[in-house]
Amino acid sequence: MSFYEDFPARPASEMEWEELLVRYEIAPRALRVALSDGDAAGPARERVCDLLLGLVANELWTALIFAAMRDRAGISQRPGFEFAKDDPDALFERFQRLRERNFNEVQRRGIGVWQWEADVPRFGHATAHQVILSSLELDGKTLAEVREVLRGAGAC
Repeated sequence: MSFYEDFPARPASEMEWEELLVRYEIAPRALRVALSDGDAAGPARERVCDLLLGLVANELWTALIFAAMRDRAGISQRPGFEFAKDDPDALFERFQRLRERNFNEVQRRGIGVWQWEADVPRFGHATAHQVILSSLELDGKTLAEVREVLRGAGAC
């Protein structure tokens, strides 16, 4: 069983792929708005950092997965976490830079990316389409939870 099996392996059309890439690219903007609308101080800070750390970890893994797919090689390393884990601004900036890099990795190669696939340790077989869809699902869940945490922090 694969973590990615609930997502379709390939998009149905070029239009669907382009729409997916737009969503993949703009997700950090929506998160930035949510973060600027609230105050990640006090108890909310730790939870927001945890949520952002999840996004950073996902983008680091995604970069390794895309490299393995592109190079038709196995994933031979684990992502590194040498950065501040308790600073929401720094974590957001790290997420944004990683997402931009991952977006550029797939966007500039056109529909040839549809053929990218790899075996991902502990997660099973995946295609680029499935990896992006799973990232977008995490983006949505994270954005909703960040909004909830910051809304609750504002009520205190």
